[in-house]
Amino acid sequence: MIASKNITKIIISIIIFSFALLSPVGALELNSATNAAQGIEISPALVELNVSRGQTYSIDLNVMNVTASDMVYNSSVNDFSAADETGSPKISLDSKLPNTASINTWLGEIPQFTLKPRQYKSIVARVAIPWDAEPGGHYGVLRFFGDTPELKAGNVGLTASAGLLILLRVDGVINESASLASFFSSQADKQSFFFESSPIKLIARIKNEGNIHIKPFGKIELRDTFGKIVSTIPLNADQANVLPDSIRKFEVEISEKWMIGRYTASLNLGYGTTGQAIVSTISFWVIPYKLIISALLVLITIIYVLVRLVRVYNRHIIAKSKNEEISKNKKASKK
Repeated sequence: MIASKNITKIIISIIIFSFALLSPVGALELNSATNAAQGIEISPALVELNVSRGQTYSIDLNVMNVTASDMVYNSSVNDFSAADETGSPKISLDSKLPNTASINTWLGEIPQFTLKPRQYKSIVARVAIPWDAEPGGHYGVLRFFGDTPELKAGNVGLTASAGLLILLRVDGVINESASLASFFSSQADKQSFFFESSPIKLIARIKNEGNIHIKPFGKIELRDTFGKIVSTIPLNADQANVLPDSIRKFEVEISEKWMIGRYTASLNLGYGTTGQAIVSTISFWVIPYKLIISALLVLITIIYVLVRLVRVYNRHIIAKSKNEEISKNKKASKK
């Protein structure tokens, strides 16, 4: 009886230890970042217009001096393109020959002006569309750069600059064309189709093959091994643009808990004025192999201990029976 109680206690201790070993511990960390002021603030930062050839359009904007000194501002118009697949603009400051999509000769000159600290000025920039402008997208950045007024020799003044991105759509025969450069799953900046756990990123790279900027929009639908919809995630909810002759990367993060098995991600995007679509499907696996191996080791350990305990218990019962039999025989022989 005492041996049975001891065995029960040992088994319960093993089970409790197993659950403690396999219990997941998670932590959520929120990161935030702020951008330092660049000395000048322009609003809005982006303007998009549908325009017609031979017409002039006005762009209203505000410029504020966010430095602690008086600033004298001048302006210029420069070309820009996509610097990378994140959509960051790359400003061309030394372009000598305007390209077919440039607007650096379309904007009227803005006179020099001075602003005191925290003072702002409302400005109207005028864009004259030439009669021979090609249909499609035309792009430029209206850049303001400021310096402190002239100081005594040997002193160093502050400088500041910022720009307004201008995207124009000139009417006419426009080519809206895009394709899917790639669609894949990734973790720690490495493309893969096998993962141990979440979070997992799904990345869609959209290539603009037309002559006008586009705003792909849609969703990614995630299904588990049994075809059940696990998550529906919007893509490009911020309505970011993809410029012509460029690729832009859009990514979403999957952070579902206890993911295991084969998953299917279906991409459904629309773009353009006539409802063009981009669709694709990929699959990936989530196998928490470390957890599985740990569980197997614990299970094997439990089975091994149970077998040993059963053997010990059986030996105890057999020995006890033999002792009882010997005692009976001794009593019988004395009689």
